[in-house]
Amino acid sequence: MNSAPPERTPSPPPVDLLLVTRDRRDYLERSLAGLLAGTDPFRLRIWDNGSRDGSADFIAGLEDHRVAEKHFSPDNRGQREPFLWFLDRARSDLAGKIDDDILTPPGWIGRIAPLLRREERFGLLGCWTFLPGDWDEDLGRHKIIELGGARVFRNLWIGGAAWLARKEHLRKYLSPPGDYGVPLDQYRMTADGLVNGYPLPPLFARHLDDPRDPDYREGAVAAASATGSRKRFRSPRAYGEWIAADARKILTEPLDEQLARYRLRRDRSLKGSFLRLFRRLAGRPV
Repeated sequence: MNSAPPERTPSPPPVDLLLVTRDRRDYLERSLAGLLAGTDPFRLRIWDNGSRDGSADFIAGLEDHRVAEKHFSPDNRGQREPFLWFLDRARSDLAGKIDDDILTPPGWIGRIAPLLRREERFGLLGCWTFLPGDWDEDLGRHKIIELGGARVFRNLWIGGAAWLARKEHLRKYLSPPGDYGVPLDQYRMTADGLVNGYPLPPLFARHLDDPRDPDYREGAVAAASATGSRKRFRSPRAYGEWIAADARKILTEPLDEQLARYRLRRDRSLKGSFLRLFRRLAGRPV
């Protein structure tokens, strides 16, 4: 008597990912090697912002069925245009972004995607891109919640380097032209009740452009890092100290205080202008 063959568990549908790069070939090769070594299903679209260091040639030579599309811009178009291009092409219910200087941990998509598909109140869920030593659950305990069967460290925003979200949320919360970085209004997401954060235990992704990382390339802080260039750190050490302080601030600053600052920044009344000036004079963040 023949027994029935065991039922196969259907494979999860692939997620769509975007990677935007410019003149970062050393980091880019490592980041893509780590991503493509994983087994989670995804479709990757790569946008090159006019690289001159051989990155475009490297991308052009990539042969992997998961690399769905490559776009080579003749100049630097920033983040907004590539992101809108990506959303128009993404076919999955879930979409996300990785950076060209991030080593994503194995299985990160498989951890995050089911949570997003199970619970629509999640906004962006991603990997912790600071050092593992920067994570302190005791400090962050006041911002840990349970939702969708998972413990999540909640923050007003998460780093834009290795995350996933429902595509419908990405379209709804596009920020207006002119904002720095990825054009997403994560502040408004949180104000509307969505939960951005990091599933626990944390998924640790290596940020190769963190000067504290052993594979950091000396001098990259001024030459290529978007954050480093924008904030004009005087040295890699100063950049690393800022990253460590930023991680601690994320852990300790209550969500309601973050939301209050967000609302103050958007308050165009005379009172709002006065309060912003007062905070600046007092040396407090606005």
